[in-house]
Amino acid sequence: MTIQNKKGQGMSTNTIILLILGLIVLVALVWGFATGWSAFQKYFNPSNVDSVIDDCNVACTLNNQYGYCSGERTLKSNEDNLKIKSSCAVFSSEKTFAKYKIPSCASISCDLKCEDIVIDGKKGVNSVSTGKYDVSSLAKEDKCFIN
Repeated sequence: MTIQNKKGQGMSTNTIILLILGLIVLVALVWGFATGWSAFQKYFNPSNVDSVIDDCNVACTLNNQYGYCSGERTLKSNEDNLKIKSSCAVFSSEKTFAKYKIPSCASISCDLKCEDIVIDGKKGVNSVSTGKYDVSSLAKEDKCFIN
């Protein structure tokens, strides 16, 4: 009588690893489509508050009036789900952005017309008495709001 050495049919280690990775990818895809990918935003679109602060400090130090008063920058904060475009002058003077501590620049006087102040492509209007953003402190006119 001969004894045969039969080995069991099993999955290789590579197959098990690939199945686990596939399962992880599948779970991530389901979660991403179910939540609208907002949970992954902080990994692919990081906050840039420190970078904007540095840019504004450089513009102030170099006495770059245009760069500080009108140069457009995009402020992104994942904590507040914020992505907004405007200038250092607006970020430093408008109370909505005070929590980001964008520094003001004492050596530069912006002296802008209301219609030259822009937030996310919307220009300032001095014919209204209220709005989402009060940028009157930057404008030559008495009042200037952006909705």
